[in-house]
Amino acid sequence: MNVETLRERGERLNEALGRESYEAGAGLKAVSDFAGIFERYADLASDEAWEAARSHRMLAEWVADARIGRAVAPLDDRLHAWEAAAEVALDDGSRMPYQRVSIAIANEPRREVRAALDRARRAVLAEPAALRKERLARERELLAAVDSDVVVARSRLSGIDLGDLAAQCARFLTDTRDLYHAALTERLAADLGLAPDDAERHDGAYLFRAPSFDEFFPGEQLVPIATRQAGELGLDIAAGGRVRLDTEDRERKRARAFCAPVRVPDEVYLVIRPHGGYVDYRAFWHELGHALHFAHASRALPFEHRWLGDNSVTEAYAMLFEHQLMQPAWLKRYAGLGGERRRDFLRRQAFALLSIVRRYTAKLRYEVQLQRAPSLEAGAAAYAELLTDATGFRYADEDALLDLDDGFYSARYLRAWQLEAALRRALVERFDEDWFRNPRAGPYLLDRFARGQRDDAAALAADVVRAPLDFAPVVAQCEAALD
Repeated sequence: MNVETLRERGERLNEALGRESYEAGAGLKAVSDFAGIFERYADLASDEAWEAARSHRMLAEWVADARIGRAVAPLDDRLHAWEAAAEVALDDGSRMPYQRVSIAIANEPRREVRAALDRARRAVLAEPAALRKERLARERELLAAVDSDVVVARSRLSGIDLGDLAAQCARFLTDTRDLYHAALTERLAADLGLAPDDAERHDGAYLFRAPSFDEFFPGEQLVPIATRQAGELGLDIAAGGRVRLDTEDRERKRARAFCAPVRVPDEVYLVIRPHGGYVDYRAFWHELGHALHFAHASRALPFEHRWLGDNSVTEAYAMLFEHQLMQPAWLKRYAGLGGERRRDFLRRQAFALLSIVRRYTAKLRYEVQLQRAPSLEAGAAAYAELLTDATGFRYADEDALLDLDDGFYSARYLRAWQLEAALRRALVERFDEDWFRNPRAGPYLLDRFARGQRDDAAALAADVVRAPLDFAPVVAQCEAALD
């Protein structure tokens, strides 16, 4: 197999996987068949494919993931089937689809009901946790061909020094501890009447839902407002029909919004299951950043630069769009939110941003410990302590093997927060604070999107602001809003 054959076959495989991911995640089918897809492209997991790819870092990482994907596909199919069919038993004798529980928790103002829903959710996690454990063990075995240390193997494949990033995360947690806990104490007392030591993860889900601002973020106006704002920026949210919106509330639909590139750049799905209010807007704008990025990647780019590469880049574009909704001028213009209520809202969202970044710094540190532990059971024991300490919300042991991002994807999110700050700074310098409605900014973004993921996050940061990736801009943003 040569590189050109690898690229051609690889694009077909990714299209098949992307379509399956969309249909399964959108609730259009109850049973996925990732195993069957990987079997049709078994040659891409062969030693010949690895030899063809190994001198091309992006392709080498992708072939390694294809080999893992083929090995664990039956487990992934079982996980999807479980998620689609699973129900939880409620205290009143009724049952609720598992996929709806997180939505119900986020919308439930009564703490005792939230706690009961969360207990019911955790009571059914033994089966998926066992599948995830088996999947992780199989991944460890296959990565041993790269290095016996999974962290080192993933660092080599991705080009991201995971050990260095984990050290940055530890410093970030230390640098923001006092700021975060002061804001946490304030929010818990004001909104939930709780002390920090009493807060559970389900309390956080309701707190960040921010239902008191629903009037400014009506569900029926989500797509019209996105269309209007993108138009003022000089963009089309449908990208001439290449982006397809799936915003229906479907029974088996995944609760978490996602973007599914099926044919890059010609067929990209933006999928969201409504929760209500601002969280829907934030999730939609995030996935819109992904969708527009993929839908405008140049067709002249090779497969690896359109589909693969450092996903920190597409995540940064997603966060760039999401964080538009944290700009005072955006809130006034598109949501009609101003005055003291806007100041209160912005303070809440700065706290939410700091909380989720702290959560992901803890997740990466946990995942590094998990993969380096002598056993998965020993590594999983650190989960609840690390996540609870970072967020101030009590996490449960039952989620330890489920609250994971495959292939250390948490590192991509963390680098994306760093890169997004650099991109936003460049846009403000070029197009002013209200760049999000400046028609001159649209072509600048489209030029960036057209490059796909040819450059990694570090190279892109060096290009746009001549600075390395770090957390300093994120810390500064949160300090300015919360101090």
